[in-house]
Amino acid sequence: MPVTPEQLYEQTLVIRSQIGDERAFAELLALVGPGLLRFTQRMMQSAPEQVADLSQETWVAIYRSLPRLQDPGKFRPWAFRIARDRIYREHRRRKLPVQPFDETRAEELPAGDELAAAVDPEQLGQCLAALSPEHREALVLRFFENLSYEDIARATGTTIGTVRSRIYYGKSALRTIWKGKTP
Repeated sequence: MPVTPEQLYEQTLVIRSQIGDERAFAELLALVGPGLLRFTQRMMQSAPEQVADLSQETWVAIYRSLPRLQDPGKFRPWAFRIARDRIYREHRRRKLPVQPFDETRAEELPAGDELAAAVDPEQLGQCLAALSPEHREALVLRFFENLSYEDIARATGTTIGTVRSRIYYGKSALRTIWKGKTP
């Protein structure tokens, strides 16, 4: 698979950051930071006051661990993995509520994409919050952060098959929840 110029630039920033270039790290933060922040916000909807602290904690951990990253091409899934670990640790520590969606209740809906037309972002956020954390993170990483299935598998520590399953059932659950919330 050929490397795009954007990926090559990101890898260059990672290498420069690993050797102590503070400007390169600041640029890497500006490049990847918004995506990590969005991911943290979507995963921490039950405790939004923790988002800023978790984001900062994540970047501190990334900064400290960056010299040990062996493959600069895997920076993005590696960074999302660090964010994910911090988010799940916070959920366990605070015993935050999780609204798991029962996959057996997910009914098959027509293939038409009803969600594409005039989606209210606030309503979509509420629907995403109703999903299990595993389904929500798979959907957010794939459709909001544009990570590949392979990168999602690396970030979540699962297999590609598990990622495919979570995306499939997450989309099905999201459609079901969406239909229940819209008139």
